[in-house]
Amino acid sequence: MEPNTSYEDPFNDGLNIVMSQIPEPKPLIMGTQNVFGASSSTSLTNAFDDDLDIILSQVADHMEQEYACTESLSHMTISQCVAEYLEPDDDLPNFFLGFGEETKMVESCEKRFGNPASKEDLDKLINSQKNPNTEKNTKWAVEAFMKWREQRNKENENIPLLKHMDAETMDKCLQRFVVEIRKQDGLEYPPKSLYYIICGLLRHLRDEEIHDKNFLNENDIRFAVFRKVLNAKMKELASRGLGSTTKQADPISKEDEEKIWNSGVFGCDNSVALQNTVFFYNCKLFGMRGYDEHRNLECEQFSIGCDGSESRFIHFTGRTSKTFSGGLNQLHVKSKDIKHFCPKTKDRCCIAEYYEKYLAALGNRGPFYRRPLAGSSIRYGEQAVGINKLKGFMREITSKAGLQGNFTNHSGKRSCATQLYTAGIPEQEIMSRTGHRTETAVRKYKRSSNEILHEVSDVLNPPMKKEKPGNALLENDMEVDSPNKSTELLTRSPFPKPMQDISNLPDQKPSVFNNCTFNF
Repeated sequence: MEPNTSYEDPFNDGLNIVMSQIPEPKPLIMGTQNVFGASSSTSLTNAFDDDLDIILSQVADHMEQEYACTESLSHMTISQCVAEYLEPDDDLPNFFLGFGEETKMVESCEKRFGNPASKEDLDKLINSQKNPNTEKNTKWAVEAFMKWREQRNKENENIPLLKHMDAETMDKCLQRFVVEIRKQDGLEYPPKSLYYIICGLLRHLRDEEIHDKNFLNENDIRFAVFRKVLNAKMKELASRGLGSTTKQADPISKEDEEKIWNSGVFGCDNSVALQNTVFFYNCKLFGMRGYDEHRNLECEQFSIGCDGSESRFIHFTGRTSKTFSGGLNQLHVKSKDIKHFCPKTKDRCCIAEYYEKYLAALGNRGPFYRRPLAGSSIRYGEQAVGINKLKGFMREITSKAGLQGNFTNHSGKRSCATQLYTAGIPEQEIMSRTGHRTETAVRKYKRSSNEILHEVSDVLNPPMKKEKPGNALLENDMEVDSPNKSTELLTRSPFPKPMQDISNLPDQKPSVFNNCTFNF
């Protein structure tokens, strides 16, 4: 037998121990006939070491020689032996094979499973996957409620903690809270901000393991009055103009993008310009949002390739983001997998070459954004770019280029959606770039360009004034010397007056028209 030989069990019945792992047999000699003789049905209880008690007489019933038996068994598992040599009615006794704690099976199990997880380990895992912005908003909502509660308790009221309230008390307290809550400067919150505060309080209850109260669920009649008060308050705030205008990031137009290139902020002459370039086009080409996708970006997520037509491309493989967390609710949602082609022409640079140069400077490994090193050559250190730097990257780029507007890291993603929308690209393709999962969500990122706004305005503007025969209307009117001429021009209707019937006017001869053709 060959030692340490392993074979798979094709029968998948759990008996996958290889026969070669059993110690060599010690045949019993009965006269000149071996126990494995042709007519032998002798029990082989003592054919192996004393610590193993295995009966193989039924297995080897049809074997003629000991050599043939051991040679066949050395390449077979127990389940294969049973299937090969046992009759359907035969019964194989129960047995146990012990190989000690240092066998390969034990070693494999030790490598397969990690260390035992404690309650602290599980809580740490859950908290590590919570969205930081969501946690921040929850904390903001709870602090607002606690300050309101503290102020009311100073006025001899006895308002308990939210998690200690019953449904009736919670309903009444929340009614008062949404009406009385104010900002630190004393102004009222916009309708959406008020709603977000209530959502934060609901998340707080879930964090406290309170799942039997949902004051935003329309089916929970215990909080029906609170929902009516909240709805009425939001309508009242909207009627006064609160929240009617929202501050959004401006998209970067093609003209602005060209200005950034011409200013030298983009390029590959130095480390800073090259990093500015790849940051902006990460936002525009792959729809990366403000901060979270950039923070955890790795060089291994990018690759540069070339298709059959010699057109180069950048292949980006996304990971988790705001719209894709990979949890139970997103089993059928895939992360971004984008291939952007970069044909090189006389009038357009190949952006894949910039990415290739940048990745080579980073060694094609590790964090994607690292601190640029001083010097004429393109070099980057091992230290990752800080959080504040990443958050203000787009604002710094546009400021250096002299652009005016509200530009943030979201401007790149908004530019992606706006330019694709303007070009008539289907919404499904836009969603594949931006990462949105619904058409409603991606439409919020669409912003009409100035060119489209001008076209819409031209369609809705009053009709153009028609010129008089010979000279223009304005030129003829300006020849008339009248002090009120400018007022007449403004009040004159742009529509021509209807034709008058002059056939029966006083002191006029009747007009006769024969075989006349009138063209209008």
